[in-house]
Amino acid sequence: MATFYVLPPRACLDDQLTTHLGKLLPGLPLPVDLWEAVADRLASISGWPTDVYLVPRDDLAPGEPVGDSLLECFGAEPGDTIIEVNANGSRSWIIPGMSVPALAR
Repeated sequence: MATFYVLPPRACLDDQLTTHLGKLLPGLPLPVDLWEAVADRLASISGWPTDVYLVPRDDLAPGEPVGDSLLECFGAEPGDTIIEVNANGSRSWIIPGMSVPALAR
């Protein structure tokens, strides 16, 4: 089963990374697409399973429930784990399974 990390919007991710890296590396230029560069690098060196996906919230369909958007736009399936991350922490849940219709007699 896959795991989807639903992260804050890209602008928030870029702002946070820029703030932290700016303190660690003062005066050095940072890439405009900092979040994308860091996420790609982390994924390539981390040894994460191939079924872990980082999804910025602004990639989800606006106004649609998170699970529905992941099912429709990102190939999520019933049983996949969703971890929603925000400034206050995170919450995880599993996409519920589809009900099986009763067999016709």
